[in-house]
This record gives sequence, structure tokens and C-alpha cells, in this order.
Amino acid sequence: MSTRTKETAAANETQDIAFIVAAIHTKNGTGQRFLATFKEEFDCEILDARARTGSSRGTHYDFDILVHFPNGEEAWKHVEHKGSKSFRAIKADEKPWTAGVQFHNGGCDKYSIAKSYAKIHYDTHVGSGSLKNIFDILAPIPSFDDWFKQDCCVQDDPRSAFGIELKQKVRATRGHRSSLLAERKPVIEALDLTQEVKQQFIKEVLPIANQALEQKDYWLTICGNLEDGKFNLAWNPKFTIGSIQDVEITKKKDITFKFNCSDDFTFGGILRWGKGAGFSCLRIDLK
Repeated sequence: MSTRTKETAAANETQDIAFIVAAIHTKNGTGQRFLATFKEEFDCEILDARARTGSSRGTHYDFDILVHFPNGEEAWKHVEHKGSKSFRAIKADEKPWTAGVQFHNGGCDKYSIAKSYAKIHYDTHVGSGSLKNIFDILAPIPSFDDWFKQDCCVQDDPRSAFGIELKQKVRATRGHRSSLLAERKPVIEALDLTQEVKQQFIKEVLPIANQALEQKDYWLTICGNLEDGKFNLAWNPKFTIGSIQDVEITKKKDITFKFNCSDDFTFGGILRWGKGAGFSCLRIDLK
């Protein structure tokens, strides 16, 4: 199996899921372990497994299993896989979502706090003409609405003429992988985080997080090496968040969040740029 590093995490995850799906589908020796532990946990049988359909940001699970229920019904259900290379016992009360679950990678249009951040960035650096002057941008300064839609909200490189030229000239001046990292500081300092802002943020986050969690019908935890068979596994049922009681917000190089929920559950988040700081893809990731 591939070397386990932070850089190869995504590739290893894909490889592990393909291994699990094949094992269940063929019902080989390893697959029988998945089938037996699932039946023991839920009194249901897994008949088959398949890769998930699509890989878009709206797909919040890893693969499907065909489940035969005691009443005779059969249905394809979604599974979230949480793997660890460390071979260790899995405690009976250990839940996979407590180890850091990727709930949602959300665009800035979904959250009022991200919109406020975007407006401050625009007023400070774009609308003011500051970046235009510093980098000798020839393209006209877009309106806030155009800049927000064409640069901030896209999940890719900037699309406005101003944004495209800005990214090219910043990287020509500061280096081919550079961005507007230093320009984040005044924006973050100016963002006003009142109690009212926090409560509105909580109202926006809860349904978004639960919409992602609702797609995960079962959770499969693996601790160890799948290929050599030296691993432990555990199945868990669907989990959703009852309520978010508070959010702690920390201003660093980016803005980070800690959500304190019912049942002593917590999860985090971060407000950040996804395609180079100050260029495009302003987003909030929930984890």
C-alpha cells in the first residue's frame, strides 16, 4: 500500500475505499469481516458494495452498500469511511465523527460572516484602488457585486478581468505561487464579531452541517493496514447535530471557528481563500 503521508492522504483514501468496495463485492476473506461485523451491529446484511456516484462537493459520503433489512426490504445506503494507518483497538464508545469529520466545503455566499469579510476586503483593497495602483492593473475595478460573483464565489481561478490580471501581476511580482497573504491582516482586524453575528452564523451553519451528515447512513472506521489484514474495524449508525450552543471565533492568519454542540460534541471550521489569498474561492470549511 502507498506510503502514508499528508501529501498522499487523498490518494490513499481513494485506494482504501476501492479496496473495501472490492472486498465486499467479491465477498473474499476480508470482505466477510465487513459483512459479519455489520450484521452483528445492525442485524442487517450487506449484499453488495459499489463506488459512489460522482465526486462533487455535494457528495458527502465515500461509497454505497446494498443492505438487506429484516423486513425483507433492500436499499442502497451511503457509507462514510474514516481510516487510520495505526493498528490499535477501537473502543466500544469511540465514535468516528469525534476525530474530525469533513462536514462541508462551502462557498462564501452561504454565510453572512463570509460576505462581511468579502465586503471589507473589497473596500480595503479592490474598491479603494489600492491593488490597482500597486500592481498597475489596467482592467477597470469591478463593482462589489460583480467581483463577489466572479471572483469570491467561484470554486476556481478568478473570472473577472480585474481578478485575472491581478493574479497574473501579483505572481509575476512576488513569485509564481505567491498571493495576497499580508493583505489579509487589516481585513481580519476590521471584521466585527458581535454576539449577533455569532448567533446568525450558528443559524446558518447548523442546517448546512446536518444536510451533509444526513447523507452518511453508516460510518466505517478502519485502524490498521487493509492489505495485510492487520486492522480493526467498527460500524456506526447515522449521526446528526442536535444543536449548536456557541461558537468560539479566533482571528489568526485566517479566521477559525470552534462550534460547541449538544451532547458535548464539538467541531471546527475555517474561513479562508481556496485559490490563492485575495484572488478567488473565498470559503468556509466545516470539520
